[in-house]
Amino acid sequence: MKWSNKYSIFFTLFAFAGFKYLDGDPLGLLYFGFLGQLSHIWWNKLGSCEDERLISNKHRAGNIVLYSGFILVVISSVFIRLYTVDVLTLYRLQVLIVALAFAISMNLWAFLTYKFDMGN
Repeated sequence: MKWSNKYSIFFTLFAFAGFKYLDGDPLGLLYFGFLGQLSHIWWNKLGSCEDERLISNKHRAGNIVLYSGFILVVISSVFIRLYTVDVLTLYRLQVLIVALAFAISMNLWAFLTYKFDMGN
């Protein structure tokens, strides 16, 4: 289905539902993870032909970005735990950090893959 990748960016609009839950259910903040759908911009620029070089670049970019995103989540979790006393606030911030770190990592993975592929 060729059209599915082309219009997948519209799933990003679900991220706006996260604003509804800023004062409500903390699990609603996971909607901000839909911002990761913006990565389809970079994946579509690469085209549909997947060769060995592109696979190698995907793995290289994934290793860099996903490891960095994991480290970012761990460090920010430790810092918010040091400065937050309320458990509910800590829970909300933790869910928000995980959702935003996922979205940022997905976007950076696609962008870095694009940069590696165009640089070679």
